[in-house]
Amino acid sequence: MNPDVGSANYLARARQALDRFDPRDALSFARKALEMFTHRSWKWLESHRVGNITVQIEGPDKEPQLRLLCEALRSKLARNATFAHASKQPLLDNLNTILGIPEQTLLWALLNKGAHEEPDRDDFDMQHVETLLSALEAIDRLEQRPGR
Repeated sequence: MNPDVGSANYLARARQALDRFDPRDALSFARKALEMFTHRSWKWLESHRVGNITVQIEGPDKEPQLRLLCEALRSKLARNATFAHASKQPLLDNLNTILGIPEQTLLWALLNKGAHEEPDRDDFDMQHVETLLSALEAIDRLEQRPGR
């Protein structure tokens, strides 16, 4: 296994923030790790010639929302019966875990848009933050080097 040093750093910092009971800071680092993982996963799928996915983008010069990108990757993995790899099912399982966190939560608002103060919103559900971090840590351990 060859975890990405950058993603491991983001995850370590996210875990430290969660240990300090600072979910907003933890999610800021988790968002960066998730961005890296979606890019890495897409690149890995492309290296196996199964990287064509469909993602809606809100407009020119916009990035796809992370949730939509996770959903597209999950769909590609779930629908492609001919692609066989030891990392496929664990990646799919962890994407299912991440996407199992309800979309209409402050957690997804932060993951999709980045950290913005929203004083009228409820606080983060610490269990959702822990679920996200655990799934990201599991993804970080997967073999996803291109061509392997």
